[in-house]
Amino acid sequence: MSSLAPVRVGVAGAGPWGGNVIRACAELGVLAAVCDPDAGRLARAGDGRTAVFLTRDFDALLRAVDAVAIAAPASSHAELALRAIGAGKHVLVEKPLAMDVADAQRVADAAEHAGVRAVVGHVLLYHPAVRMLLDAVATGAIGRIVHVRARRLNLGRVRAHENVWWSFAPHDVALILALMRSSPTRVAGVAHAVRGVPVADFAYADLTFADERSAHISVSWLDPRRESRLDVFGTSGVLTFEDSRAGARLVRRPCGVSASLETWAGDEESIAFDAGAPLELEIEAFVRAARDGTATPTDARLGVEVVRVLEMVERSARAGAPDLAAAR
Repeated sequence: MSSLAPVRVGVAGAGPWGGNVIRACAELGVLAAVCDPDAGRLARAGDGRTAVFLTRDFDALLRAVDAVAIAAPASSHAELALRAIGAGKHVLVEKPLAMDVADAQRVADAAEHAGVRAVVGHVLLYHPAVRMLLDAVATGAIGRIVHVRARRLNLGRVRAHENVWWSFAPHDVALILALMRSSPTRVAGVAHAVRGVPVADFAYADLTFADERSAHISVSWLDPRRESRLDVFGTSGVLTFEDSRAGARLVRRPCGVSASLETWAGDEESIAFDAGAPLELEIEAFVRAARDGTATPTDARLGVEVVRVLEMVERSARAGAPDLAAAR
């Protein structure tokens, strides 16, 4: 888009997801540079893009751009973000923002001190169906939220140094925090490693919020049935968001319990939502934030809270018992 052209974006990381970010930036006309230590990935990223600066040196990337999208391995997110912020660059950091709360908070504080924008790549919050779901909840379409259930299952790419909880769950944690508009007061987590290495392949979490609200998250990358589903239970109905290879759908089913403890249910209805690719919408939001200071739904404050919940649940799973949220 020509309206976004004044901001030159560099992408750090040309792996599987980085390739998607590179393509989206190119389609929006903002891609200026790509950095990756692997010469083969770098060459593929530059194929047919003669105007794009290619480098294996992150500092060289920083000198060539106005803003940086970091799509490198999660363990390097905080380090690269801090270097970019130190160079005065706006940053879009793929989820999670960091691998612990202390590093995530350092990134958020550094961006605020430097006067640059830090955005976290919780791309699900840019999905048009999710935006519609959040609007429906806010306008009382299902009454008051009482419970949220998230399932993210796939027979997908298994990581060696990042477990399934940190790989898959940030999507659902970010959405649940947006729905509840608060952080959990208590968590309980369970994780299972089944491949003979200490990296969790299945993980489950129960989150408790104020006013007797709750949420459950189930993630696995060893499930042959691909499923990405979110159910939001309210006092007068359920909203369901499903995302599959066939496309996304959002439905509402009126239902509830009467004063006499009898259950009731109405007909399911589909809810229409605008078209749009979530990743492109995320990058558009990032570029506007960098150019105009426009607020985004996934700023560093949300990124820190997501990492806080991820860390709490992992600590609980390791301890084998519920873990209370730390006092603020």
